[in-house]
Amino acid sequence: MKVLSLVNLTKKQTEKIESISGIDLKVVSPKKVTPEDLDGVEVLYDWSNTLKDAVLKSDTLNWIQVVRAGVDALPLRELDDKGVTLTNGSGANAINIAEQTLTYMLMFMRRMNLTARHQDAREWKQDDGYDEVYNKTVMIVGVGHIGKLIAQYAKALGMKTIGVRRTDQEAEYIDEMIPMSEIKSRINEVHFVVNSLPDTEETIGMFDETMFKAMSKKAYYINIGRGKTTKMTDLIAALQNEEIAGAGLDVTTPEPLPSDSPLWDMKNVILTPHDAGNSVHYEERAFDIFKQNLKSYVENGEVVINEINYSTGY
Repeated sequence: MKVLSLVNLTKKQTEKIESISGIDLKVVSPKKVTPEDLDGVEVLYDWSNTLKDAVLKSDTLNWIQVVRAGVDALPLRELDDKGVTLTNGSGANAINIAEQTLTYMLMFMRRMNLTARHQDAREWKQDDGYDEVYNKTVMIVGVGHIGKLIAQYAKALGMKTIGVRRTDQEAEYIDEMIPMSEIKSRINEVHFVVNSLPDTEETIGMFDETMFKAMSKKAYYINIGRGKTTKMTDLIAALQNEEIAGAGLDVTTPEPLPSDSPLWDMKNVILTPHDAGNSVHYEERAFDIFKQNLKSYVENGEVVINEINYSTGY
């Protein structure tokens, strides 16, 4: 079975893959890969647009495992039509994204978003409104790997959790799970709204003027999902009109955020350059997912972790 990896595997990782019976592994840098490298390949580890046409023409490729969680850059409809199995690295970045999400909350409550500005200005200054996350309520919209871990961390800090997803199926550390249809009727109850949604036809522009107006004026909006799920002009207006207390944004539309965006100068906004998913531990965790899937694929003909549902896009 030919396996093409676009990830520069370590010697130890290579040995783990080659220890699986019947594997013929080839590793090529995504910057140097050519369509010819895909000849006879059944399994592709990670994605490169250089291979798009070759992938769609291949009569041997059966499974693609991407390293990151997002798959919206791939030709999903065409892959679905070809019957190619697609899996992602969802969960490999759950720890670091959950930690960064809690960081936004703690910074707002302890006024450290302002303290950082004072330090830059060499000002020894305290601010009003120091608060705590303890006993606050967070609504997590999109309860997947990341959302579940955010809930676990929030509970450890004494917070109350409301989860939102397509079904109201219960999840550990979520005090109450509600369906998407109930967001607007419940969003005014919470202190933090965490957007952990993927980018799909159903989620694009979900957080708009009506959603922000429904929130409490004391609530903070945090987006660690996808930028397109938020109407940026509506968010900016909500912040300028003090309809919400502030925002922690790791993702925006467009990216990079234009230098003339008013968000840069807002003291109640924390901006990070889409780095919540970055961690020195990420590649190894993503590799572990691939290794488990590959072992199952070889032995049983199917993957066991993170198979993408083409109808939902995640």
